[in-house]
This record gives sequence, C-alpha cells and structure tokens, in this order.
Amino acid sequence: MSNLSGLIEHAHPIDPTSLCGAALDRFLDTPGCDLLAVVKQGRPVGILARGAVRAQNAGLRVSEVMAPALTIGEGAPLDEACALILAHTEPVAGLVVVDRGRYRGVVSARTILRQRGDDESAAAMNRRFVEMLNHELRTPMNGVIAVADLLQRQPLTADAKAFVRTIIESSQATLRTLNDALELSRAEAGEMVLDVQAVGLRELMDGLQASWQARAARDGVTLLVGYDGPPDLSAMVDPARVKQLFDVLVETALSLNRHGAVEVSLAAEPVRDEVALTGRVCDTGGGLSSEAVAKALAEPASAGEGSDLQAKLALSLCRRLVERMGGDIRAEPNAGAGATIVFSVSAPAVATVSASEAPAQLNRSAHVLVVDDNATNRMVAEALCEMFECTCECVEDGAEAVEAARTGRFDLILMDIKMPRMDGVEATRAIRALGGQAGAVPIIALTANADPEDAQSYVNSGMQAVVEKPIKPEKLLQAMNAALPEALGRAAA
Repeated sequence: MSNLSGLIEHAHPIDPTSLCGAALDRFLDTPGCDLLAVVKQGRPVGILARGAVRAQNAGLRVSEVMAPALTIGEGAPLDEACALILAHTEPVAGLVVVDRGRYRGVVSARTILRQRGDDESAAAMNRRFVEMLNHELRTPMNGVIAVADLLQRQPLTADAKAFVRTIIESSQATLRTLNDALELSRAEAGEMVLDVQAVGLRELMDGLQASWQARAARDGVTLLVGYDGPPDLSAMVDPARVKQLFDVLVETALSLNRHGAVEVSLAAEPVRDEVALTGRVCDTGGGLSSEAVAKALAEPASAGEGSDLQAKLALSLCRRLVERMGGDIRAEPNAGAGATIVFSVSAPAVATVSASEAPAQLNRSAHVLVVDDNATNRMVAEALCEMFECTCECVEDGAEAVEAARTGRFDLILMDIKMPRMDGVEATRAIRALGGQAGAVPIIALTANADPEDAQSYVNSGMQAVVEKPIKPEKLLQAMNAALPEALGRAAA
C-alpha cells in the first residue's frame, strides 16, 4: 500500500499575519505551487490554495481567507489520506503533513486521488498477472503431482519412494506458494469469498491432524493437535478458510523447524448464541520468532526480502483471512525458543454436524468420458477410472465432448474447465441443451479453480459436483458415487 512520503511538497509556509498580496506573489513566482500551509510557531493553523486569493484581497491578512488545516502524519498510508478527503463535507484542496504536530509539507487532493487511481490500476494489473502465472504454472505442477502419486502406488525401492515423496512435497510447496499469492491478491482487492456452513469443530481439528501428521513425522518434528471445547459443538464458519488458515500456519512452522515440536490447538467457548474461537500454532523449535512474525503480520510481503519471503507471504495471507472473518491475529513469544501465533474469531453456534466418510469403492461400473486438453491430466484421469473399475474414452476440448456426449453412450463425464475452442462451462450448457438421456448425463468438473464462488458457478451451469486438481482419488470417488445413482434413477424413469 502506498503512503504519502513520495507525494509531499516541502513548500516554505506562510505566516497567518502576512498579507494576501505576499501569498499572491509566492504563487506567481512558483507556477508549480498550488498550496501554501499557514503556520504559526511551527504548527499549521490553516491552508491557502491557488485561486482562493484574489487581487482585490491583496490587503487582507492571510488568516482572513485561509481554510482550516486538515493534518495528517508524514508516514500515513494513501488510503487514510483519501478517506480524510472524502469524509469532509466541503471541497478540500489538500492536506497539511505533520510530524508530531510540526509542519513538514503539503500534498494536494488532486495528487492524492490521482496516485490512488494509479495504485488501483497497478493492483489490477498485478492481480491479472498473478492469476495468469498461477494458471500457467498450476497445470504442469498438477500433472507432476498426479503422475508422482500414481508412481508411488507402484512397487518401488525405499530410495525410489523417498525420491517420489520429495517430488510430491516440493511440487505441493510450489502450489501452496502460488495459491497464497493468488489468494493474497484477491484479498487485497476485496474479493475473498466466505462459504459459511455448519462445521463440527472437534472433527475439523481431527482432520487437520490427519492431514499433517505424516509430514511432521518425516521432518522429525513432533506435531501435537488439540481441541479444547464441548466435543459436540459446531459453529457457522467457512471450513475451507479455517483449514486454509491452520494449513498455512502449520506449513510455515514446519518449514522453519527441523527439531522440537509444533503445537496446534483450537479453543471453543460458547457465549450465548456465539462461539469464541481461539486458534494457536506454537513452534517450540525456534524456527519462528515473535518479532519476525509480528513484522510479517503488520507489513505486506514484497520481492527482494530474502529466502523467507514464502513465510512472509503466508503470514500476510493469514492476516487477511482472519480480518475477513472479523477477527484478529498476533504473535506471542514463548518462554523458551520460538513463538506462538494466535488468532481469535467469533462465529454463531449451531447443532452438531457429523461428516460422512468417503465410500471405499464405486457403487457401480460406468463408462466415463474424460475431457481435458492436457495429456498428463487425461492419463491421470484414465488411471483413476481404471482403479475404480470403469471404462473410459478421452477427448481434448469441449466441442469434441459435445459430439461424444450426443451419442448417449456415457454414464458420466469428467470435464476440465479451461480448454481451447470451447471451455467446460460452455460444453456443459451445450450438452444439457441436447435433451433426453444424452443431455442428462452427470458431469463432474475437474479444475484447479475450485474456490467457493467458482465452484458454485460450475454447478449453476449444470454440473453435479466439482473436484479440485490435483485430483485426490477419494474425493473423485465420492463425487462419482454421488452422481451415478442419480443417473440410474433417470434411466429407470
């Protein structure tokens, strides 16, 4: 975020007892000067704008025609300056910049608003670049992870398994960094969406422990995950965002820690119809320092900050996530080594929610159409279909998918979203327009763009479910089982 430091005009002020004629002479002698601060004993008392002083007023004192001084600190962010100008009922020519109450310079409202517009344009351009980079890198990285995942299911030597695991972990770390950068750019633009639903809190923490325990063991770090609250308590939160918040903090703690322990906890305290949630991620190995964490939480990450830029980026995202949830986040020093990151949010309490487990196998055999323009993705989808004892055919874009679906020989379609000629959303709408059995075939989106807003738009276009890339077999299996019985019911009807 920009601040005022580069916009300040350090013009010599004028005394309130001076005549307006002297101010006119200053403006005439300095064509680039549009504002004069009126200062008494080093402190601003007013401001004088070019055009506010006329020749017929040359004999008046400056104090008789000056406007009140709107002051702002020298290091204030640009957003604060804009808010100060826009909140004023009368037109504001500019602001007087001060340091501990002493005059430092002036900055015109026109300069502030123009810089704000430039910053917003630059932010939009940066966001488009991050989104483009994210998409272009995510597709090949998803392919690497998916192929490595298939490879590790084969009989391998211990060394080969370790190599494959390194490939997967390094690729996943790259994807997390890409995702953090994209999420942060969306958050900075106010585009972070929350999908609030009822979530069992103990269940959420059990899932967190299951997802990170193996990684911590491989790193030689003790991971302790705890839940402190009523065992059957549920709350209205966005489970994906809460898990994302914990994931980012745990990943940061583990990546900076090669000994000691990482302690993760969620305390839930019912307060009337609300639940006060306090999350903690404590690093006892010294990888985190409270000073560094506090600085990363307070300041945006920027290029050229060294090898810990990934951690700073992650912590900046955490701050935005917590702010979006209406909470706060801070760093606390441990009694020994390391630091504890604490976040607090409040959410409505609800009745208990129990999660269903993914079934172990497909409910029925099926003939599947795989639609993807990436050869690696097609190969992975084919291998998964074979694993689920399904037959499949492959096409490379949406137009080919519509023609294949027209034959009516498929029980299910796995549809990529971003493809040449015709994308997955257009293809889905075209298939639904076919009518009959061919137009009613269940369609599951396979995409790296699976945030709640995008996922809902895919469902609205006629798809039954959305599965995120890189594809997790159990997630795809669960989505296919949910979609296929619906197909059987339509066929019987």
